[in-house]
Amino acid sequence: MEPLSTMASLAILILLAPVSPAQNGEAHSAQVVKSSPTLVIVPTSVRSQYGDPVRDLDAVRFRLADNGQEQSVYLERIENEPLAVVVLIQTGGAASSELGNYSKLDTFVGSILGASPSKLALVSFDSRVRQIWGFPPRVDGLDYALTHPTGGDRGAAIRDAVRCGINLLQNQPAQFRRIMLLFSQEKDSGSESSSAEVLREVARSGTTIYSFTFSRDSGSRKNHKDKPSSTTAGELATQSGGEAARFDGDDELEQAMSVVREDIRSGYILSFHPTSPTPGLHTITVQVGQQTGRLRVLARKYYWLD
Repeated sequence: MEPLSTMASLAILILLAPVSPAQNGEAHSAQVVKSSPTLVIVPTSVRSQYGDPVRDLDAVRFRLADNGQEQSVYLERIENEPLAVVVLIQTGGAASSELGNYSKLDTFVGSILGASPSKLALVSFDSRVRQIWGFPPRVDGLDYALTHPTGGDRGAAIRDAVRCGINLLQNQPAQFRRIMLLFSQEKDSGSESSSAEVLREVARSGTTIYSFTFSRDSGSRKNHKDKPSSTTAGELATQSGGEAARFDGDDELEQAMSVVREDIRSGYILSFHPTSPTPGLHTITVQVGQQTGRLRVLARKYYWLD
């Protein structure tokens, strides 16, 4: 893992105008929500010790600390939330023997989008970004591109592809949650972008990354441009509040994506106004009452306040 000083830059902050209190009364009060121009948004999912989603929690069950100081939390359950999704597909390096696993990718991605308003884009890459489908109004051609990727060279420019995906997401409507689905080997090979540059861009964009890496990662050899501490695909995902999964074959990929679908479609949106809005890095910890040891909580670990 990288030193905290580097990984800490993956602080995700979304600054939004104050939202109205939830109809179910789970906000602490309207005055609290309107008391500060800065609202920190923390998409959160909770699973049982058996991996099942936990959907029936209310705001008083959550404990959220900002730099160790407990905050008053506002809660909304995710329900038909608009999504802007970028799919990143590695076609070079270790992916050359994995392309057959993408034959059902259009169906898998469609199940994540569901019936809610959504936008979909696609980026394929090897040692460089090769093809970009940038949120087209019609997705029939994009569906074909998802399931029929063309093999590439020996590279895997993961960091460059993530930056490209972020650029596509930047111009999407503010009410759309930004999601990135990354299908790749674990380690970068050939990117021009540094780890610090990518982490900074992720922090600015408010993107949640879900990483799906090949179990047989023959393409993870070090490249002359890589440093031993380079951020991996899994680290990008977990530090952004997303999930990192490995798969071997399309059956395992389908299973991994079904877990991610539950996280995206049945989680929570926590938000709070920092009681100490000092500029710089803030560390977030989210727990569910005293049951943290029996529940798995996925949430962003940092945010940055200008």
